[in-house]
Amino acid sequence: MPGAHDEWERMPRTRSLPRLLVLLLLLLLLVLPASPLRAAPAASPAAGRDHVVVGMAQEPGTVNPLFAEMAASLSIIATLFTSDVQRDNTWRLFPQGVRALPTLQDGTWALCGTGMVLTWKVKPRAWHDGRRVSCDDYLFTHTLAKDDQVPVVVRDLTRRIADVRCTDRTDGLDIVVEWGERYAYANQTITEHGALPRHLLEPLYRQNPGRMNEAGFGNDPKVTVGDGRYRLVEWRKGSSLTVEAIPNHPIFGTPPIKSVTWRFIPDTNALMANMLAGSIDAISTIGISFDQAVQLERLGAGRFKVFFEPGLVWEHIDFNLSNPLLQDIRVRRAIAHAVNREAIVQQLFQGRQPVSHTYLPTRHPGYTDRVDRYPYDPGQARKFLKEAGYFPDLDGTLRNAAGNRLVLELNTTAGNRLREQVAQIIQADLRRVGIGLTIKNYPARVLLGDITNKRSFPGLVMYAWILSPTSDCDSLYTSDGIPRARNGWSGQNYPGYVNATMDARCKAASREIDEGKRNLLLNETAVIFSRDLPALPLYVRAQVAAAKAGLQNFVAVQLSGTYETWNVHRWVWE
Repeated sequence: MPGAHDEWERMPRTRSLPRLLVLLLLLLLLVLPASPLRAAPAASPAAGRDHVVVGMAQEPGTVNPLFAEMAASLSIIATLFTSDVQRDNTWRLFPQGVRALPTLQDGTWALCGTGMVLTWKVKPRAWHDGRRVSCDDYLFTHTLAKDDQVPVVVRDLTRRIADVRCTDRTDGLDIVVEWGERYAYANQTITEHGALPRHLLEPLYRQNPGRMNEAGFGNDPKVTVGDGRYRLVEWRKGSSLTVEAIPNHPIFGTPPIKSVTWRFIPDTNALMANMLAGSIDAISTIGISFDQAVQLERLGAGRFKVFFEPGLVWEHIDFNLSNPLLQDIRVRRAIAHAVNREAIVQQLFQGRQPVSHTYLPTRHPGYTDRVDRYPYDPGQARKFLKEAGYFPDLDGTLRNAAGNRLVLELNTTAGNRLREQVAQIIQADLRRVGIGLTIKNYPARVLLGDITNKRSFPGLVMYAWILSPTSDCDSLYTSDGIPRARNGWSGQNYPGYVNATMDARCKAASREIDEGKRNLLLNETAVIFSRDLPALPLYVRAQVAAAKAGLQNFVAVQLSGTYETWNVHRWVWE
């Protein structure tokens, strides 16, 4: 997904609610160096105490949920439409547009052979034009998603659903969803795209299904109608977008903030300057980089709340296990001990981006503290390398009895100043234990294109996966996920990692309905990964955002489909 800077990030194709390209733009904000800025006096609310102005580095492409790809779009969509199920800033799932999440315990989630049936009760609400949200809206939206002529972003879950039945009642809707296969996260969405107003979209669909994404719905405030706590009232393309509160909403009540305006400021230095000048009240997580957030915190001198929240963006280095030098686990463990990851996070991130020890971040429900850890220990690294048969050459670089020198190549994204710094630190650390490392960087589209997709990196490659709370390892670290010519280079197991036990546990986890059992399976995969080290975990990136000190309940959060706007109806000026 294009973003403020010419860089892309990767998201595993998880079996969680897929917002496929959203994550690609998290990374965007690491690259631009922050130039010195002088602090200006703090302003009171930029547009009054019942209004909030948010600065954002990107402008949405659309606010039609069927076609939205960008995080900027989804952040605003959360204010215009009611999600059936939502996550809060602690990543906890909660029912928003429905009365409860289906469970196995109460029988609202029933297993039927290889399939499942889920029963939902939807809260009553209305579209912004006064029409009641009905069964027709849910069924019609599901029909749109099934039609290959309609260019929806994703229809993976839609294809897994065998049938949807709905009954209108005075107190809401009863919806029964039959799944053709078992899916571990089926209680996180009724259907893939929920409900959209049939009375507005059906004429567009009948006229030209292939061009529905070009229609005014989602682009023109006059014809864009949602069922959320705010309505779209103005969109000045290239400049700003404004939403206005719906009073007495049946789910959200009356928001204290009567209107929210997003100002689109692609230059993140300009975004910083606007915040310091008081002309915006907050900076979205789709905004400044980590080092700019540190600078803002220093210059703000207490006038702003600057957030450094734990996230799910996992920075790591894949080992190409087709390289004979890296097939020896002792060499991979030696590299892990030789790289001073704690010094990296302290030196570059002031300790605010914690060292990672496996493929799951610590706040992921599948994480366990039982994972193997590799603290900085050059002595242990040299011991592993000696056991692997390496000894110093005349220039100090290690070689084995066959004469193979232990010299590797590290690839990462060109122009990413932080990654380039990390690469140089790693190069120096490895040199101290006799491992040679050359650094060769590529534009992001090249690196995250054929170089990773076709596993053409010769040794090591550094990039990030953007995970969700429901991410698992199926296809990410299973043998059937290794990209090969015979499978059309599909799959995301770029190290080429093969472990039969890992395969079995990852597959079982993605199909296990019981959350407790699923997390135990993921615990085991996290331990296996840490033991086998198909990749070197580096650190987990923080989500950064900022708000004026007087704006209450604004919290940095950026997950797949959840942003700081998840609780916009609770924002209030102190």
